[in-house]
Amino acid sequence: MDIPASVFNEDWLLVAGFVLFLLLLRAGRSAPWAYVREHVHVYLGAIVFASLIWMLRAGIGSHLTFHFLGAVVMTLMFGWELALLALTVVVTITFWRLDAGLLAVPLNTLVMGGIPILITHFLLRWSQRRLPTNIFVFVFVNAFLAGILGTIAVVGAGSLLLWLTETFSASYLQSYYLPFIPLLMLPEGVINGMLTAIVVVYRPQLIPVFDDALYLRKRGE
Repeated sequence: MDIPASVFNEDWLLVAGFVLFLLLLRAGRSAPWAYVREHVHVYLGAIVFASLIWMLRAGIGSHLTFHFLGAVVMTLMFGWELALLALTVVVTITFWRLDAGLLAVPLNTLVMGGIPILITHFLLRWSQRRLPTNIFVFVFVNAFLAGILGTIAVVGAGSLLLWLTETFSASYLQSYYLPFIPLLMLPEGVINGMLTAIVVVYRPQLIPVFDDALYLRKRGE
């Protein structure tokens, strides 16, 4: 859900910009830059790929748009810090290309990037502590389920913003936007799950949080 700058007043945009600035500052300080130097082509390729899928969209009217996010697999591959930096670039490119108002980049980054990144980060930490260590659990919970939950949260947060700014009424959102959640969350979960499964099978070193010696070990070892 891309929300243009014209929907918000200056207070919303300034607060979002300040919050994103603090998060990017923290991310820049703690990001695993050694991983980027070693896999710079993968990182830049992910940004380009995400930018392309963000521009493939459908929508209702001028503000209700649908597109894939890809934040889950980026979080698993790069960590929350590098994922947030990458998605900030993706949102900036998308809003510049679609002429949606660059002032809205921070708020949209927080909603469509920050929320799924946060969900993926904490779901991964929870699954590592509570669930069995096998590849099926890793892909299903940390990629497929995270993609579904992230989509639900993003659509819910975006709808709340559109309602608070009086862009659309609650009844309009309930009738014409929220019913699309199942159509959005399942493909998002499947795409993130498939991409994650491919990477952990063929290039597990690209997902540092996936220890193949641990997740692929035989029972009893």
